[in-house]
Amino acid sequence: MILDTVTVDRDVALSADVCVVGSGAGGAVMAQELATSGRSVVVVEEGSYMVGRDFTQREEQMVPRLYADQGARATVDTTAMIFQGCVVGGSTVSSYCVCERTPRPVLAHWSTALGIPGVRAENMLPFFARVEAMANVRPLVADDLNKNNRQLKTGADRLGFRNHLPAHNRIECLGCGYCALGCTYDRKADALSVHLPAASQRGAVIVPDCRIERISVTDGRATGVTGRFLRSHGGHPYALRVRAATVVLAAGAIGSPVLWLRSQLPNTYRQVGRHLHLQPMVAVGALFDEEIAGWRGIPQTVIVDQFLDLDHAVEGGYLIYPFFAQPIATASLLPGFGADCRRLMEAYPRLALAAVMLHDRTTGRVELDASGRPSISYLLNDDDRSDLLDGMRRLADIHFASGAQRVILPYDPLIELARRGDYRAIDERPLRANDPLLFSYHPQGTMRMGTDPKRSVVNGVGEAHEVKRLFVADASIFPTSTAVPPQLSVMAFALRTAQHIAAAS
Repeated sequence: MILDTVTVDRDVALSADVCVVGSGAGGAVMAQELATSGRSVVVVEEGSYMVGRDFTQREEQMVPRLYADQGARATVDTTAMIFQGCVVGGSTVSSYCVCERTPRPVLAHWSTALGIPGVRAENMLPFFARVEAMANVRPLVADDLNKNNRQLKTGADRLGFRNHLPAHNRIECLGCGYCALGCTYDRKADALSVHLPAASQRGAVIVPDCRIERISVTDGRATGVTGRFLRSHGGHPYALRVRAATVVLAAGAIGSPVLWLRSQLPNTYRQVGRHLHLQPMVAVGALFDEEIAGWRGIPQTVIVDQFLDLDHAVEGGYLIYPFFAQPIATASLLPGFGADCRRLMEAYPRLALAAVMLHDRTTGRVELDASGRPSISYLLNDDDRSDLLDGMRRLADIHFASGAQRVILPYDPLIELARRGDYRAIDERPLRANDPLLFSYHPQGTMRMGTDPKRSVVNGVGEAHEVKRLFVADASIFPTSTAVPPQLSVMAFALRTAQHIAAAS
């Protein structure tokens, strides 16, 4: 069942075998698997519960309702904007549905260099296969490419840059293009539509609109959680208490360490909140003589992976893939002010957008500020800066090869390129805070797994080194960037952890 919190008119106490904090890719798969195995499950989500008819396709309405901090979460110096889902279903609700397995060399590095058992590709294969089947993951075909994606693929093919069509978790997609604002047609096989309903049908209780404030621990074991309702009958912040033999943190790479720190749980080696990876991106635009209409169709259907050579270097490099947005978000991403911004937006139908996404070596940190809110620090190191600049040059090459008349760089002032190869504007301009604007949809790494408590927070199956029966099942466990969008990786590792919990309890 899904609790209608508007009916809550008193403090609520629940009990379950397992309490899951967070309902995104990790939390939802965890809930489905444990409920299917016969465990009683309570899932608590800070965001609201919405269904297809609630997704209005209006940016000014949906961004504040779907994203943490109403879409304004950022690092302390605003170097990077961080977009994370805060809704039942988490970031899967606003995702572009890209489903890529953790690359084999990355898994091998985790196993060999970091000593984490059971995470090689052959070990993880059944978990990836299972979650792909659960979420209707299917490879895309050429007919799925809209004009924005075809232009990028055309340019990459002309330059001989390796690229591929990824798999997506969609069901008979209509191609409306509003993926980032939630699917009003219920065509995403996301946590909201697939995993949470399956968990609910097997007895799981989903509690939306509730902020968990503390994890309870007794004699070194997790025993439940406490929190406050954000929405209730009369608007009173009634308390929620869940008693559980096992607690699973699935609140994301920002939310999970913040809750740990707020709860003042053991943190002997100061690893909680460290090793943050953002897979930061910059958007590089291009103007064409012809209409692109990038807002129509499936937004992200081709990935240029020429510059991610994991067999040669398991860290570093970048992906290039199409990226498009509705007008408000596009205007915020484009450079220039006043008349310059207006001129670009007047050309919106002829605009193509793509992004450079780093497989970052940089690590940041999540801490608490004086008010107990997240304080996120992240500053690109020299190697990642070099990759970012190289990615901007190569993406400009692709745009020009596909027929672009001008390329628009992602700096604060409007800087346009008129011909391929003249990249002095990139080469000579230093990178500054918020210039260019970085944005991230994939924070990872702040509760990373490993065998050594001095260098990690959880062990190889996600259980905390210092608190028994407390598990983590989100992107925070990854010890490096996954190199690819992490949705499928989160789901596979959550399934693995869920099966361990079920077998051990």
